Amino acid sequence: MDTIFYNGIVITMDEMHPRAQAVAVKDGLVFAVGSNEEMLALKNDATQCVDLGGAALYPGMVDSHMHALNLGASRRGVMLDGIKKRADVLAAIERKAAVTPKGMLIQARGFNQDLWDDPRLITRAELDQIAPDHPVKMVRVCGHLVVANTRTIELVGVTRDTKVPDGGEMDFDQGFFSESALSLINRDRVDEGVQVCKQLLLSVLNECADSGLTGIYSDDLGTAGFSMHTVIAAYRELEAEGKMPLRVVQQCNLGGDDEELKEFLKAGYHYGQGSAMYRLGPRKAFADGSLGARTAWLNAPYADAPGVIGVPVFTQEELNTFALHSHQAGLPFIVHAIGDGAVDCVLNAIEYARRLMPETSHFRDGIVHCQITGQETLRRIIDMKVDVYAQPVFTEYDLHICRDRVGAQLEKTSYNWKTLLDSGVCISSGSDCPVEPFAPAKNIYCAVTRKDFDGFPEGGWLPEQCLTVDEAVYCHTVMAARTVGLESERGRVKKGLFADFTIFPRDLSAIDPMEIQHQKPLMTVVGGKIRLCPGA
Repeated sequence: MDTIFYNGIVITMDEMHPRAQAVAVKDGLVFAVGSNEEMLALKNDATQCVDLGGAALYPGMVDSHMHALNLGASRRGVMLDGIKKRADVLAAIERKAAVTPKGMLIQARGFNQDLWDDPRLITRAELDQIAPDHPVKMVRVCGHLVVANTRTIELVGVTRDTKVPDGGEMDFDQGFFSESALSLINRDRVDEGVQVCKQLLLSVLNECADSGLTGIYSDDLGTAGFSMHTVIAAYRELEAEGKMPLRVVQQCNLGGDDEELKEFLKAGYHYGQGSAMYRLGPRKAFADGSLGARTAWLNAPYADAPGVIGVPVFTQEELNTFALHSHQAGLPFIVHAIGDGAVDCVLNAIEYARRLMPETSHFRDGIVHCQITGQETLRRIIDMKVDVYAQPVFTEYDLHICRDRVGAQLEKTSYNWKTLLDSGVCISSGSDCPVEPFAPAKNIYCAVTRKDFDGFPEGGWLPEQCLTVDEAVYCHTVMAARTVGLESERGRVKKGLFADFTIFPRDLSAIDPMEIQHQKPLMTVVGGKIRLCPGA
């Protein structure tokens, strides 16, 4: 026996054997689960015995949707997350400009004008004032809105007469670009190569492992100018060098048309290709923007912005075609959809592809985010058995704006992940990092309490949608494995499955729910390999 973890609280997520004291591991797999006495009887002279001291051992937790490379690339610029004063945002960019060689691009990411003392968006002219000698791109926390200064706009060759791509919006005078129009302002991006890509990825992957994650599903292809080939090669080299601290499934964002899908297939890539450490997953697309930027596509105008319905990135016909071609290529189709208009459009597209290709009706197609939904939309998700990649941590902020954005009636049926879970829908949990922090404890806290990090509101927001701790963990483990068809390999602490564990000092279901968000893991285990987390 290689390793025995004993004297703990083992939460297996296995309905036949939900709790135990100890786990035995051999050759990277769970060999047995049971009592301290049963497991310790399996040891030999070469066995490493790990006394958990009453700590809680969970199946390895997975973030089912994030942007690891995006976070790594963003950290080379100015991080604006959480800044609550408009003037402080400008000051942070100005400080960066003072120490950056003239002409070099300044990237600033993470602003949220809803948090500012003065919620007016910063404009192109204001950026010109504080950084006249630098191109500046300021990206909203959601990633769906960029404010660019004049140097940037001139550098990429955009003029007042530039045609805005369908599914995008541009305010040339103010320097605002959203959705498909982001392609205009990102024309200057270059592929910096595999070595740079590896460096940007590795720091983020290690931090994810330190936070308690043993796996992530990441949307990285084409990020920050890196081609799909560069990103895939970077991950494969990290794996070959033994540097991957957790398992990664690539959510394959193949651009705004089918040309990149053709390139993907021509290169010999296919769904499920790879190894247990890095594999290619479903095709990913975008149907709309974000609720905070009012670019999420609604069926009716925003309650706080009459006449605005958001930004549909594609027409129904275009999305239908993408879904069909994805299925024809053997790729499940998952789509970013936040507004109810976008969610309905995605459901129509999946229905279209399945109708024309009934042999692919078992594909794990999904909706990423799935926030604003009406009663009929919820029913369709349930009936069609479409997976949902939810972000419970989104409620920490969105509970403060949802009613203002969509009205009280639609609010009641939105973020209804408990309703969907109880109806048999596969709900996996993620963070959409860098939009929100990737620590699974924060996601579990929000799923269980439906409160912000300060404990508001009393009793929780839409409290009937609160999950139990076990349900929240289930979405990070069993459901995460199921949504990519890997439930026979991972997701539970069960004989024959990968020995992937997340170990917290305490049983999360036995502590004050307010304390869940503050829990730091003691260690993570991937394939039997132990990683001590910071502060353990």
